[in-house]
This record gives sequence, structure tokens and C-alpha cells, in this order.
Amino acid sequence: MNKVFIPISIVVSGLIIAGAIYLTTKQQQPQNQPADNVQLSIAPIDASDHIIGNPNADIIIVEYSDFECPYCKGFHVTMKKIMEEYGPTGKVAWVYRHFPLTQIHEKAQGAAEASECVAKLGGNDKFWTYANALSEGSPESLTDENLVANATKIGINEAEFKACLSSDYPKQEVAKDVKDGNAIAAVDKQFGTPYNIMISKSGVQTPIKGNQPYANVKGAIDAILSGTKAQ
Repeated sequence: MNKVFIPISIVVSGLIIAGAIYLTTKQQQPQNQPADNVQLSIAPIDASDHIIGNPNADIIIVEYSDFECPYCKGFHVTMKKIMEEYGPTGKVAWVYRHFPLTQIHEKAQGAAEASECVAKLGGNDKFWTYANALSEGSPESLTDENLVANATKIGINEAEFKACLSSDYPKQEVAKDVKDGNAIAAVDKQFGTPYNIMISKSGVQTPIKGNQPYANVKGAIDAILSGTKAQ
């Protein structure tokens, strides 16, 4: 009995340990990557984009976001911290693109359009000030009244702002970002907000999906900057 029992125990124990290692390894692997060698179809970054940081940074992080999405709100805090660390050195830049989930977030589209009007009337810096205010105050900041109040608070002319909102301009700008996001979603079925793509200078893309914690984002950035990932 003992001679039979011991080998079986060893085999069972080995299987348990192997299974634990597999599960641990699986959990530690990035769960946010599309299939190997898949190049996401992302619109080129240009002067029309909302960008903070050095446009020639080693890494540009393009975010597809929704002002009403609570996970986006959390990730916005993470990205602000990332930019505080890497922005001044010119290592990382952040691009914001819209992807309002209109099916579940009734205020997201209006907020996105309002931010486009702020950008048109006040420029890139005003856009980021406004985006920060909307994100930090969401969802209360997304009411029609507060969209106007936050715009005028940062120096946007109220009459011009309302005229812009009534035009087709902001709808068209948001639609361009949504079209871009949909093209990515066609390749990566796990696309959802917040969805970020880290792009190295050589064009290598590293997706970051969901409200990833600061440590995860920092680790991915440091890996690329140190050359431990293929560039």
C-alpha cells in the first residue's frame, strides 16, 4: 500500500504545483493584449489631436475614453500621475480621443462635444483643463448647466460656446474619434473604455485595457524605455 501510495502522492502533488504555477503565471501575464503580431488600425496622431507632453516623446499613449465612464475617471487620475513623472522629461505624451458609450451613458456624448468646443475656442491647454474638470467632477460635472459653467470658468465665452454646441462641428470631431475606435474594436474584440495604446517611436503598439493601476502602467512604460520589450 505504501509503495503505491507514495508515487501517486508525488504525482498528485506535482500536478497541483504545476497547476498553481500555470494559474499564477497566467494571472501575471498581461490579459490585455490582442493576438500576437496584430497591428491595430489607429488613425495617425496629428495637429488635430488633444495632446499633452512632448509630441516627439519616446512613448505616446493614445486613450479612448468616455467622460461618464467611472473606470475612465479612475484611469484619468493614473494618467495624470504618469504625466507628472514622465511628462517633464519628454519621455511620455498623452493623447485623448473620444469614445462615448451612448448606449449606457446619456451624458457622455454631450460632454465630449462640449470639450471639442472648448478646444476650438480656447486651444489645447484649455481642452485639458476642461477635460480634467469634467473627469474629476463626473457625473455631476456633465449636466448641461455644469458643462457651460465649467467652460466659462476657464475663460470660454458663453455665447460662442453655446453657438459651437449648436453647430455640427463638435459632433463631427467626436464622430472621427468614434470611427477610429470602432476600427480598433474590429481587431480587438475586448475594446472598451478606457482603452489605451502605447506607441513607441518605432511604431510598436502595446494596448492597455481598462482601469489599470499606476504600477502596471509605469511598469509597461519602464519596460519599453529600458528596451526590455522589442521596439
